Amino acid sequence: MYEKRIRRPQRGPVDAIVDVLTAATRYDLLLAIVPVAFAVALVTAIALGVSIGQTLLIAAIVGVFVIADACYLNPPIDQGSP
Repeated sequence: MYEKRIRRPQRGPVDAIVDVLTAATRYDLLLAIVPVAFAVALVTAIALGVSIGQTLLIAAIVGVFVIADACYLNPPIDQGSP
């Protein structure tokens, strides 16, 4: 017995990325900024010869501002509340 494949329209990897990005909320994007800031800090430290401590401090400050914005300045609002 052989299984019959279901014919589904083939979707490319770009379509999957577009679906994920359109489903992402503001808070998903804000949380993505934190590790990106640290990665940029490390690359900057290596590429420019700047102290890693200085660049990580800047990345930490960016992370604090992002989390403060997401949690305190523009907190999520429950859409189902009366």
